[in-house]
Amino acid sequence: MSATEGTSTGTGKKSPPKKARATASGPSSRAAFRRRVDRIKGDGWGDVLFVPAVLLALILYLTYANEFFLTELNITNILLQAATLAIVAFGLSFVIFAGELDLSVGAGVALVSVVASMVMRDTGSIPLGVATCLAVGASIGLINGLIVTKLKVPSFIATFGMLTIAQGVALALTDGAVVSGVPQSLGNLANEGFLGIRWALWLVIGVFAVLFFVQTQTSFGVRVFAVGGNREASRLSAIPVDRVILLCFVLTGVAVGLGGLVLTSRVQSGQPNAGGLLALTAIAAIVVGGNNLLGGRGSISRTLWGVLLLAVLENGLQLEGVNDDLQRVVIGAVFIAAASAEFFRRRLRRRARAADEAELVAAGSGNGAGAPAAAAVKPDGDGKAKKKT
Repeated sequence: MSATEGTSTGTGKKSPPKKARATASGPSSRAAFRRRVDRIKGDGWGDVLFVPAVLLALILYLTYANEFFLTELNITNILLQAATLAIVAFGLSFVIFAGELDLSVGAGVALVSVVASMVMRDTGSIPLGVATCLAVGASIGLINGLIVTKLKVPSFIATFGMLTIAQGVALALTDGAVVSGVPQSLGNLANEGFLGIRWALWLVIGVFAVLFFVQTQTSFGVRVFAVGGNREASRLSAIPVDRVILLCFVLTGVAVGLGGLVLTSRVQSGQPNAGGLLALTAIAAIVVGGNNLLGGRGSISRTLWGVLLLAVLENGLQLEGVNDDLQRVVIGAVFIAAASAEFFRRRLRRRARAADEAELVAAGSGNGAGAPAAAAVKPDGDGKAKKKT
């Protein structure tokens, strides 16, 4: 028997020839492969690994282009410069996951730095300064959360108002001057370390680990994404939406307090003008990492990748001698490109879903093709056959 002939089945009927079967399954296989590629690009491993792949390519390029990039001193500087941004972005991620926004984090870091520096200068107590950082940051977050949940003010307006207030208070307390005279041992947080890693970086690792656990292993993390994805459905599911949003703002405030502590330890002073673009840079890092700016989808790990990408990009521009103004242009362009990528991811997911639905319809049509012709007619009220229209 030739390869093109069918084989006999147990019912005496011949199956379709092998060559014909292969030809018929060809388009279906290609369509299935295309759908699989769309899923990988839109919401699968390709989506997850895209930013790490870009970061790796950037590191390889900078290593080749500049001999000083991969030195231990430069890597430490990159990580220390990104420490405040990372801590703030980790906390801010929860607000964005819940479908809200916080523009006050940069001014909050400045106010925390000023108040904590004044307390440590006057008392000489670092523990009291640390407690002040956490208290001021948490208070800012609590006020933001209460305004949003109780007064029903949109988070954009509420946190923009808090940004203005925090900036004004920080400048009023210091007359625009730097607060000096903090204990010298505060610098150990940024200058000393353990196992070759600075204490400030251990703090970043600890904050990431805690928030990653909260996001992935607690009911609160599940509720945050539920609230960000569909607020009305969350209310119908008995989720305390306002409480979840309030806790997200408080969590962000605590992160702002820790970020202010790291900043103060690095510069050994209170900085009333610090954090000017920190809020926008933190939002950029969250979006660049692949999180949805509208809430309901994302991960703290993606925020980490976004922070690292922006930190390495900024350092690379500095090593290449690009001036500060053009650095802002490049980082702004990266922010826009990352936000635009979400549109293409949604488009790829829709295309994959449409292909799945088309396959189901085709499968249903194929199963009904062998039905008797009599199924195309049905009896009318008099029992007579009446053709379907």
